[in-house]
Amino acid sequence: MSVEQSIVEIKDWIIARINDSTFKEDVPLPSEYEISRILHVVQDDVERALEELVTEQLLSERFQQGYFVKHEPTFFYPIQNLKSITTMIEEKGYTAGSIIISQDPEKPSIDDKRKLEITDDRNIIVLERIRTANGAPIAYCLDKIVDESLRLQCTSGQLSLFEMLKDRPEFQITSATCEIESISYEPHISNMLECAPEESLVLVRQIHQNKAGRPVLYSLNYFKSSQIKFQIKREMK
Repeated sequence: MSVEQSIVEIKDWIIARINDSTFKEDVPLPSEYEISRILHVVQDDVERALEELVTEQLLSERFQQGYFVKHEPTFFYPIQNLKSITTMIEEKGYTAGSIIISQDPEKPSIDDKRKLEITDDRNIIVLERIRTANGAPIAYCLDKIVDESLRLQCTSGQLSLFEMLKDRPEFQITSATCEIESISYEPHISNMLECAPEESLVLVRQIHQNKAGRPVLYSLNYFKSSQIKFQIKREMK
């Protein structure tokens, strides 16, 4: 990042206009030439300032359209806490919903058996859903449950999976291991989530354990990157 005072002043001017809503998310910023004329600075400095604000994720650049205020994700998901997607949606004042695509017993793959520590020939339940907020899709969820006898009552379309599992003590989840991966595009899922062509996905894989430390649920949750922000607090040991 630049330490030149002129670059910093241009960045501060742009940030101040983002903060007071002069520059809005869906309206392109003035051109580099226009900003240079307003601030009486050279155009090269404006270009460098804009590039740094893109690097710092305050602006985004759209091909042949210019620079825009970066969209702030609607939903916040703290990774260090076990929180259902339903809770995340409702905390923002939205109505949480589910579109159930399928719920079927299936033979687990070798990978499923490894993750769920299955050593016999049992089937698992595979639940496929789209999670919605005020009816708009925000996440695709593929959940694999270790016991095929567990048929979930999903008719309301709004219950949290954690809530549906809590009536079975052996399925009460107390911990989870989590991996997060960026996915540029996945045709099937991106279409179901109504993603823009340039919009990426964030895949959150979680293996959920019960009180005894046994894995009972393996989840693959694909979120629209424009809709969600993750945070984790790390401490020096």
